[in-house]
Amino acid sequence: MRKHLDAVIAYSDTRLTNAISEGINRIAKIVKNRASGFRHLEAFADMILLTIGDVDIPAQIPRRFRTC
Repeated sequence: MRKHLDAVIAYSDTRLTNAISEGINRIAKIVKNRASGFRHLEAFADMILLTIGDVDIPAQIPRRFRTC
């Protein structure tokens, strides 16, 4: 208990665990395995952000270019 006292106190103050970071790490691994490989790190990061992030892609397209 003494070895992990700082982590216990931090949890009792914030009620946050590392579950969110573990979940993001899992999704990043899934994206990496699903892709056959990325040539650039930026493309890999973009794919992770598109998978995890709350991005509404159709809303980003100007109305005059939309088909529906």
